[in-house]
Amino acid sequence: MKQLWEGLFTKNPVLVLALGLVPAVAVTTTAMNGLALGIIAAILLVAAAIVNWVLAPHVPENAKLAVRMLVLILLVVAVYSLLLGRNPGLVASLGIFLPLLAVDELLLQAGGERRGFGEELLRACGQGLGFALVLVVLGVVREFLGMGSIFGRQIVTGSLAPLSLAGSVPGGMVILGLLMALVNLVTKRGGELHD
Repeated sequence: MKQLWEGLFTKNPVLVLALGLVPAVAVTTTAMNGLALGIIAAILLVAAAIVNWVLAPHVPENAKLAVRMLVLILLVVAVYSLLLGRNPGLVASLGIFLPLLAVDELLLQAGGERRGFGEELLRACGQGLGFALVLVVLGVVREFLGMGSIFGRQIVTGSLAPLSLAGSVPGGMVILGLLMALVNLVTKRGGELHD
């Protein structure tokens, strides 16, 4: 369970490790986009972890990185093709960031030590769910501030104009930075001086 907890909170891919910041900011203008990309990323990360765990004993040490990348590319292409046939609107709203998940997830899979199957699965689930959680929270905050709605349902109506900066990339970076600062404050990490 430690592996799952680390992926969700103490080693969250976005808020702690600062990986996947580009899709986190570019795609999460709505909560639904954040949820969709988060779920897809979590599924891909778990599937890649399972395939790589099975293949690892049969792959030479100097080819492990290439095999991990190939597995991720094949899985992303398969998911992209499946989604394109079933929901082209979702593929269009996620844009280039759906195919780029392969690179983000290769960074998340970094680490050469061999773990047991259960431990590897929990680590992948934790990181995938942690990534998805941040994308959903960021999407909810940005959609609420930018449009006054959450998951497309109008929450705030009135004569006040929404905070349109929240829907832009700079606004997303500010909101993500504030979320990172909040996590550092709660976990009492960050801001240390090093020699």
